[in-house]
Amino acid sequence: MKIPDTLPRADLPFAGLVAFVAAARHGSVSRAAEDLALTQSAVSQRILKLEAHVGQRLFLRQGHGVKLTGAGELLLQTAADTLARLQAGLERIEPYRSKASLLIGCPNDIAQGWLLPRLGELRALHPGLEVWLLSDRELTDIDRIDVDLVISRRPLRRTDVECIPWLTDRSIAVAGPRTAERLAALPWPRLLAKAPVLLLESEPEWAGRLASAAAKAVKGQQRAATVHDENLLLEAAALEHGVACVSALLAGHALRAGRLVHLPQVPDAPRPGLWLMRSRLTARTPLVDLGWRWLQSPGTVQ
Repeated sequence: MKIPDTLPRADLPFAGLVAFVAAARHGSVSRAAEDLALTQSAVSQRILKLEAHVGQRLFLRQGHGVKLTGAGELLLQTAADTLARLQAGLERIEPYRSKASLLIGCPNDIAQGWLLPRLGELRALHPGLEVWLLSDRELTDIDRIDVDLVISRRPLRRTDVECIPWLTDRSIAVAGPRTAERLAALPWPRLLAKAPVLLLESEPEWAGRLASAAAKAVKGQQRAATVHDENLLLEAAALEHGVACVSALLAGHALRAGRLVHLPQVPDAPRPGLWLMRSRLTARTPLVDLGWRWLQSPGTVQ
């Protein structure tokens, strides 16, 4: 990250900025004092020091409250955003204050469908462990500040990253128990004429990795729903809305629980597997090594 050439002045009244933003948010110095767990006098003094620092009045009295001046409006636009970004940065590094934390980055569908059902096994090995799941995006870097371990469909091939092929995957057809029982005696692809199909938005052709040509040949095929997330696809199938083509890894927990049933007459097909990655530098905490070994253990990957 590039550090700005010009740094803030050493006498920047940070406490005054916090008091100013709180008073502007509430339109009241007394309510700002309650919010900050300070006395009203302390908040007023901090705002006065800030006004002296900028050489402008920031508030005008309005009844029992306060109203921003033009200068106050301009300052609030920057100050509120800056404090929010600073707070977000402090929260981002919060897990690094604890040696009992383990940060795992993985796609959201893998986190929900595969990793979460198994976290109890990992915590049983280390009862005090706190796992942070960073699943809002596909991570493309490992810097030991954002994440300890990364699970991804794309390998990160760098000399400072240890990257190993981890889990294989395949596409399978699934349905809820009642739908599967009704379709059990029907061959592929004729079963598609007897049950509506469920689609993933990114794969508009049902069973795109399977025999899509055969699926198209079935007359009377009905489409029940199209969703953007594969976990929603699993849920729709479990609720008996139709037949879905999904990742075997993601469906594994629901299959074991009996919420979904694999339709064996529909041919499986290969699917991109998953990679497990970590930095080659010294681990932030011994728990990184624990998580690395656990994710590769036979009991975990079976």
